[in-house]
Amino acid sequence: MKFVGRPPICLAHGSDLSIPSGATDRVVAFVNGLVNADYDVHLVVPKPEATLPDGMEGVYVHTVNSMERGVANQITRATRLSLKAKKIVNNTGGLLQIEHSTLAGFASVMGCSDYILDMHDLCYTDPLYLNLPFSRYVQRCIYKIERRAVENASKIIVVSGPMQKFLTDEWGVPEDKIEVIPSGFFASKISDSISQSQVDPNIISRVGSLFVHLDIDAIIALAESLQATGVKILLVGGGVAENELRVKVKKQNLENVVIRGWVPHDEALRIMQSSLVTFESIRDTMTTRLASPIKVLNYAALGKPIVLSDVSELGMVFKENDAALVSDPSNIEQFVENVHLLLNDADLRNRLGNNALNLVHGYSWEKQGEKLAKILDDMN
Repeated sequence: MKFVGRPPICLAHGSDLSIPSGATDRVVAFVNGLVNADYDVHLVVPKPEATLPDGMEGVYVHTVNSMERGVANQITRATRLSLKAKKIVNNTGGLLQIEHSTLAGFASVMGCSDYILDMHDLCYTDPLYLNLPFSRYVQRCIYKIERRAVENASKIIVVSGPMQKFLTDEWGVPEDKIEVIPSGFFASKISDSISQSQVDPNIISRVGSLFVHLDIDAIIALAESLQATGVKILLVGGGVAENELRVKVKKQNLENVVIRGWVPHDEALRIMQSSLVTFESIRDTMTTRLASPIKVLNYAALGKPIVLSDVSELGMVFKENDAALVSDPSNIEQFVENVHLLLNDADLRNRLGNNALNLVHGYSWEKQGEKLAKILDDMN
């Protein structure tokens, strides 16, 4: 459908926006970018447990009652969200954008088509589903749902070049149907007061979800290597890997690992900035190879020295630009060694931090929101 001016747009998102996450940041950034481009924006989300994040001004927020979190209730949540979004699009005559391929697959079953699919990740390969009853059947179902989501989309937005290549090479999606918008950071939230906070030489940190791809063994090995140094590892965030991590920390009697759980965004930024070194350690999976890790961009935007155990496209960009020490997840010893190198070399910390800060300017969420608005403009 062609419009005079910009059409209204409805974004459907399946997660609680009041819980900090990379997906939350991406949705908020896209909503802001569209509002700033004079789109009428409707947002359909589960009823939040807490306060919605900043940046919802000028957005028509529609909520649906949400069941408990968990795989077993995803179908119910997806159905409710899909039907609500479909109704809004039918009433407004606007565009539909669906966040995540699994939600889009369910929406297509509910009769939605020709939507914009924002594909954050590839779910059918996710280890989260490996320990479920009939896991092979579950993964096969998710694969079919994601394929259906892709086939019924008029435009697909992905987070990385490797994800675009996967869709083109493996699923036969035409290149002109796919656009790449990587992850970003909120430049407006990196204030002078935060960036000038004092650095604690005895703190290194990881800020972000303790998700299923977290390399817990690498963190344990790092903690063991630091026991005699007085340096503490501060982990900010929660998630499905938190219990396993706590059990292993307790079993190894590692008093230098502090698990903070979720904290407000400004406090998370202060923790990052006050850390001598920041890091990420993830396992090598199909999902992590196609990802675009947001926490790395936040580290860089604060000019922090970074150690990565990572195989993503973004990790390779940082490595090629001398903006982080990057190791393969299969080499835990090198990851640990890289952390020690940074802890003991101020010149190296300064060089990597400055290079990271220079590299990250083009990755702000503000710019990524503008890219989405431009893509939608070109579609009309």
